[in-house]
Amino acid sequence: MLETDTTGALKATRHRLAWLDQLAYELFRVTGRSQLMQCLWLYDREVNSAALGQTYERLISLSFNRLIEPSSLPWGRPRWVAGTSVPFDQSSDTLPRSQLLQWANQQARAPVDPVVGPAGRMAIQPFDDGSTAVSIVGSHLVLDGIGALRVIAAAVNGTGVPNPYLPHGARRRLSGCLSDAWQIIADAPQTIAALARIAQAGWSRPVAPEQRPAVPAADAIHDPTTIVELPSVVVSVESRLWLACEQRLGGGMSTLLPGFVASLASRLGRRRVSDGAISLLVPRSRRRGLADERALAIEFHMMNVAPEGLTESLEPVNAARALLRGARKSQTDVLTSLLPAIALMPRTVASTLVNRLFDYADDLPVSCSDLGMLPEGLARIDGTPCRHLLTRAVDVNVTRQDLERSHGHLVVVASRYDKTVSLCIEACQLRPAATTVDELRLLVSQTLTDFGLEAVIDA
Repeated sequence: MLETDTTGALKATRHRLAWLDQLAYELFRVTGRSQLMQCLWLYDREVNSAALGQTYERLISLSFNRLIEPSSLPWGRPRWVAGTSVPFDQSSDTLPRSQLLQWANQQARAPVDPVVGPAGRMAIQPFDDGSTAVSIVGSHLVLDGIGALRVIAAAVNGTGVPNPYLPHGARRRLSGCLSDAWQIIADAPQTIAALARIAQAGWSRPVAPEQRPAVPAADAIHDPTTIVELPSVVVSVESRLWLACEQRLGGGMSTLLPGFVASLASRLGRRRVSDGAISLLVPRSRRRGLADERALAIEFHMMNVAPEGLTESLEPVNAARALLRGARKSQTDVLTSLLPAIALMPRTVASTLVNRLFDYADDLPVSCSDLGMLPEGLARIDGTPCRHLLTRAVDVNVTRQDLERSHGHLVVVASRYDKTVSLCIEACQLRPAATTVDELRLLVSQTLTDFGLEAVIDA
């Protein structure tokens, strides 16, 4: 949300975080969990270092390179400031090609911090078969997936909006406090209205006991603060095989993905307690262009799909998508009306309200994101198209307690480039034991077999 100063006041009064971005930032502060996005380019050769360097220089001059500056006041709203230098690592040592995803995971687990910086990283890695990979990792608190892809494509094409932000600490303390105090007063009507809606809806009432199996006594030995590394795999399917499967099962446009994800979720035990259906959390981009300052310019809609029989017919998904298209309200609509209050609440209270809204106790939501066909311009990170391009979501610094709260985790990000459909899958269930990479690969392989799909699985 670009809050332009039309009164001639200092530029420091601009660039406050939108309410949804502020809420995401507050939840990050209480959980420490980093939700990242990663874009990977794979070339069959060495990359053009000079052209890649030009892309990097353009990228750090755009809005992608920004940080969050908290307010000095307890209830003041944070704002965007110019970012620090983005690390650009280029390894001279080759790795086995089979370790591509392990290397990508290492890049995703390198320090990324949207407050102290850096908020993103870039790296190049050669492999023993002559191929080269390029990775860009960024925090979701800075940009969502569609926003990041557009900014990277703008850097490749030499276009985009120059970084408009002031350096960190550029505001004098007194003027900053006065500006933030006036903003608190200006936001007061929205905040009061949101508090009234929370009270009216009963969100502040104690949460009812969950109707879920009791936690085994053996689980008591686990330290809830233990960090769990979430296993992930990448599935590559030829577009023609994907389309043929979709048509064979009577699916409409883009219905095979939610059908596949629902089936995989069922294998992982993420079925709704009330009726056994799968709750797919489907994001829709609402970004208005490169000048849109929002980090999370998205809406979330819940699509409910019964997993039975999807390998024989996608008609249940067709019906669910039709309901989704006609939906006037989204999960984000409800959340947006409460944001002016939630974003200013104590962080633990805000976390509880958000969890109740998305109902982790019963719905067990599964994130299912389809980025569609990736633009060819995005693929030219070194000036010429790469052989393979994929994007994925990565969660790091996830505690066992956090996974207990959400009863596991499943996120699928799909995209298309050239003649390949890519599914980047990150998942973990805690019982009977934490899911391993090999177990996830097996579950994905079994689901692909059920749909009659031939694919390559990298892990």
